[in-house]
Order: sequence, then structure tokens, then C-alpha cells
Amino acid sequence: MNAIVTPMHSVDCRWLLALYAIVPAVLAFVAIDAWVLDGALLRQYLPSDPMHWPFWTVIFGLPHIVASLLTMADKEYIGHYRRSLFWPLVLFALIASAGTFGPQPLSNQALFVFLGFYTIYHVLAQQLGLTLMMMGTAPTRLFKAWKWLAIFSAFMIYVTVYASSYLGYEAFGPLSWYDVVAWSAALMCAAVVVLSLRLSPTSRFPIGRWYLWGNVAMLVSTLVVNEIGYTVFVILIPRVIHDVTAYMIYISHDNNRNKSGPVNLVYRLTHFTRLPPVVLLPALSVLIAFGLTHYMSYQLVAVVALTVTFLHYYFEGFIWRNPNPHRQHLAFRR
Repeated sequence: MNAIVTPMHSVDCRWLLALYAIVPAVLAFVAIDAWVLDGALLRQYLPSDPMHWPFWTVIFGLPHIVASLLTMADKEYIGHYRRSLFWPLVLFALIASAGTFGPQPLSNQALFVFLGFYTIYHVLAQQLGLTLMMMGTAPTRLFKAWKWLAIFSAFMIYVTVYASSYLGYEAFGPLSWYDVVAWSAALMCAAVVVLSLRLSPTSRFPIGRWYLWGNVAMLVSTLVVNEIGYTVFVILIPRVIHDVTAYMIYISHDNNRNKSGPVNLVYRLTHFTRLPPVVLLPALSVLIAFGLTHYMSYQLVAVVALTVTFLHYYFEGFIWRNPNPHRQHLAFRR
């Protein structure tokens, strides 16, 4: 008797695109509050950083990083990635330790710059990599220029949010360093829009064009809301899109990897619950991340959290590409 082959679960690209609905929703909220309510909601309820919301750190940031590590709890995967991840793990542990235990405040400031740029690169690389996949084209020089302009523009916006106190000094005549960085971000955003007009027609699929412009809208909207003063949304918009996208990919992968029986150690240990990955993976990752966050005041825990964060940024850059085993258990539907 022939074995029944269960079709692979696919990530529907239309759902990934739907996440960008947060952009017009936020812009509508900002417009109403700024010009109708005269900023009442901003003054009374909105922090400058979503990290000030107690629920934020429980749901966003570290949980999806933990979830990506849980997909690695697989004997075949560990054997495949062991050599390629060992030395990066050592290097990232040294960087995290140096930034935490090194001479202050210089070490912490250097760590801030490294973490900030690597975070921006990671977030944008994921979204723009998905754009390329949905377009169904090879990474041309035009695409690479578009990608790096978007990354550096986003980093400049990030700097204006988190390092504004260091940018108030005079740079060129009446211009402060804040003005220089903000205008640089704006000019690069404009260049991203111009290149998008050239890049969009090269997409082989309509979903690719829509997703490309979704990323442009995400970038430009963060620039606009930051200049208006709603800095909380500069972090919230890309973080929600990035983290929910990641969970959709991880859950789909884990469904496919363990569909014939639990292979991953996490699912083997929790098999008695009969809970599917769509429930189990977010619940476990949030629980573990909450434990790490709760004890983050201990320097050793902070070093561990930083190390796994850097490692996540590193291996996410290649594990979803063929011929790696992760990619063999992931499919997309345009």
C-alpha cells in the first residue's frame, strides 16, 4: 500500500502583505490625533518608545528570537548547522560580554551602535528578501542599491529616535547634527522611492509589486511620524510587521517538519498536549522570553539574551535559503 503524502503547508503571501495594513492605520491615527484632537492622545497615552508598555516586551522582540532558536532543537538541524554557527556564537558572546563588562560608557555606546545597525539590517533584510522572492527575480544591482539605501535610511531614522540627545550640537552653521541625520534619512528615503519606480516593473508577479511598495510605505511612514513627533510608531510599525511575519514562517515550517510525527525536541517533549505549532510555538517562546526579560538586570542574563539575539540575526540570513534543511520544509504561495 502506498503511503499517503500530506501536502506541505504554504505561507500565503497575501497574508504577509496584509500585515502592511498597519501603515495606513497608524497614519490615519496620527492624522486624527495631530490635526483633529490637537495631540491629546500623544500627550496623555503614548510613550516615546513602545518598550514603556509592559505588554510590549512580553510579546515583541525577544519572543520571536526564542521561537527561531526552538526550530533549531532538531538533531538533523544541529548536525547541519553546528560548524557554521559555532564560531559566530563565540564571537557574539565576546561582543556582548565586552559591551556589558567593558569600560563604560564607551563599551555600552559601541554595543548600542552595533546592536542598532544589526537590528535594522536584520529587520529590513527579512522584509526585502521576501520582496525579492515574491517578485520572482534575481537580485540585480538595482535591487541591491534599493536594499542598502533602505537599510541606511532606516538606520538614520533609528539614530534620530534613540540618540537625539547626542545630536543637538551644532554641525554646519545653523544646522545641528540632528538636522544633518534627519535630512540624510529623508534624502535616502526619496532615493528609495525613485528606485522603486524603476524596480517595480521588473516584478514577475503582482504580489511582488504590492509587497515592494508596502516596504516603501513602511519606511516613508516611519520618517513622517517621527518628524511629527509620534516616535512610538517608528519602532511599532516595523516591529509588528517583522515579528508577525517571522511567526507565520516559523509556524508553517514547524507544521511541515513535524507533520508525520514530532521530530523537533520541543514538540517531542510536549507531544502529550496535542497542541499544534500555531498555539505551542508562540506560547513557549513568550514564556521563555518572559523569563529572560524578568532577570535581564543580571548582567550574565543580559549577555545571554544579547548573544542569542545576534546569533538569530546571523543565521536568519541564510537558513531559509536552499539547500538548507529549514528551506526544505517551507513553501510560499503567491
